[in-house]
Amino acid sequence: MNSPDILRCRLIEDRGTFGVEMSKTVSLLFLGSGAGDANFDTPAAVGLPGKDVRRYASNYLAPDTLIDFNHHTVDALDTFNIEATAIRHLLISHGHMDHFQPIEILRFADLLPHPLQVYGNTMVGDALEFCRENIFDSELKRFIAKRSPFNLELHILKPGMSTAIGSTQLTAVQGNHFMDVPHGIMQQQSLNFVIQAGSRTIFYGLDSSYLLPATRKTLSGFRLDAAIFDATFGPLDIDPAKSGHQNWTMLDETIDELRQGGAVDDQTILVADHISTPNVEPYDQIADDLAAKGITLAYDGMELII
Repeated sequence: MNSPDILRCRLIEDRGTFGVEMSKTVSLLFLGSGAGDANFDTPAAVGLPGKDVRRYASNYLAPDTLIDFNHHTVDALDTFNIEATAIRHLLISHGHMDHFQPIEILRFADLLPHPLQVYGNTMVGDALEFCRENIFDSELKRFIAKRSPFNLELHILKPGMSTAIGSTQLTAVQGNHFMDVPHGIMQQQSLNFVIQAGSRTIFYGLDSSYLLPATRKTLSGFRLDAAIFDATFGPLDIDPAKSGHQNWTMLDETIDELRQGGAVDDQTILVADHISTPNVEPYDQIADDLAAKGITLAYDGMELII
């Protein structure tokens, strides 16, 4: 088993508060920092440095919350010494398989001594309910009725909604993803999250292209201690009208917009996440350049103490 690397935020260092009680800080562990082409457990990962091996995106907010869930998540919990049975809450951003796998979630929940509280959009609720009653038969090539254990409680979120999750306050905002931009069709409501834990406020912004106007407006009402942004395509030129993700240039522009709106300042921890392993340079080639701009490049096992 591995121990996570701890990145102590500038928020703590600059304010001279290393002596604060841990109850006044927030721990966020990056279980997976890759995009839909993550290379973990594939031939492409053989021989790579550890920080260039990435699982699908998932995060652990101590002491009991996961953000997104895929078939890499349980292994990551074990690798980074997180007790799986402590998990009580699961936030799902949207319905792509690198962020949401209902069959895996049902299996995981069935092992818990308590119902797993799942928060997501209507499709997330519908998909979990569907998998409760149906399974795909690979020989018949069709779905058949089969009831699965359902140790879940579902909570449907919409943009603008706020709800308490234990001692944490969650506000959902709309991500710019799953959009047929030319035709103005929202194919699925994608959610980003503002998480207020104690005195800390974190923005979880995967997967998203440029921030939508309503999302920018909502975020302007918060002062963010940490912000995790989509940076999927790194140096590649991409068309924002065709991609629900960002590159380095778009990331810089998004940060500038939030800075102008007052959500981001010089104390905010800025994290580039959801990295495409085939398209983004190796960690050691770009981490220092990003750090010079005040941006931390995420990797699996990185822990923010905020």
